[in-house]
Amino acid sequence: MKFIDFLKDKVGLLIFNFSFLIFISLVIIFSPLQQIYFDTILYIFLTNLIFLSLYLSISYYKKNRFLNSLKEDINVSRLTQTDLFKLTNEEKLYIDYLKNFQQQWEDSVNEIQSKSQTNSEIMDMWVHDIKIPISILKLIIERNEDPSCEELLDKMDNEIMRIENSVERVLYLSRLEDFHNDFLIHEVQIEKLLREVIRRYSKYFISKKIKFTLENVNYTCLSDKKWLLFIFDQLINNALKYTETGGSISITGVKNSTSIIITIRDTGCGIKKEDLNRIFNKGFTGNNGRNNTKSTGLGLYLVKELCAKLEHHIHVTSLYNEHTEFNIVLKNNI
Repeated sequence: MKFIDFLKDKVGLLIFNFSFLIFISLVIIFSPLQQIYFDTILYIFLTNLIFLSLYLSISYYKKNRFLNSLKEDINVSRLTQTDLFKLTNEEKLYIDYLKNFQQQWEDSVNEIQSKSQTNSEIMDMWVHDIKIPISILKLIIERNEDPSCEELLDKMDNEIMRIENSVERVLYLSRLEDFHNDFLIHEVQIEKLLREVIRRYSKYFISKKIKFTLENVNYTCLSDKKWLLFIFDQLINNALKYTETGGSISITGVKNSTSIIITIRDTGCGIKKEDLNRIFNKGFTGNNGRNNTKSTGLGLYLVKELCAKLEHHIHVTSLYNEHTEFNIVLKNNI
């Protein structure tokens, strides 16, 4: 708190003090005495000024110390009885108000956290419940060997895959806040992870006649296998979604002294320049999303958030109607 601001707060006291001095001076001047004692008036003014300055200085110091203590640690519940004893009655009143406010705030936060935890648990239960019928449907499709139903079964399989991907995104979104409780950093084989994702989407590569290239990715990085698998899954799924039949998707890697850069490039519809800075925003679908109703705007948001939490980096370059390229920078040492 600046001293000038402190004086503004004390303007009532200053006005009263100087008004009283003027009144005393007028009483002395207009008194029935034969002689006016100007030296007495000067003495009264100087004495008052000294004591007033001393009072204001001490008050300013104590007020500033009190405000600084609150600024450094707003947790008033930590104040001891000794600390409270040193405060003025006005400051104690402020502390009581702050304690009440802090208690209300903590109760509200605890209530919100409790509701959030409950919602997260319900979401986890729902996701696991819905995975059972999805698995049963996939098993029925795999066991059905009737050639006449092959086209219909393929369409059903595509829709089931969409449902499965959506459920996965919801599950990972609900776990994002508790990420620190559910990750383990260790050495991960990048090529093995990528091939696992490719196998999952192999049918779609074949049905869309997409040329696929996987080169120079036999590296080991430091990451969490489950979360990194999800990141690759979302990026490859996106590449497949926006690449037309007969297009190509390539995944290549480059290693340097501190990191590994994995590049996922597709010859799909590309991203408009004005959308590039916003594609990682939650719920943003852009021009491509408006043309493709399957887009939710969650996939790339989750990818960006997970990369940040894993201390990886992701960059995107694109030329509209030509290609899109995602570069993921992974650590290869601690």
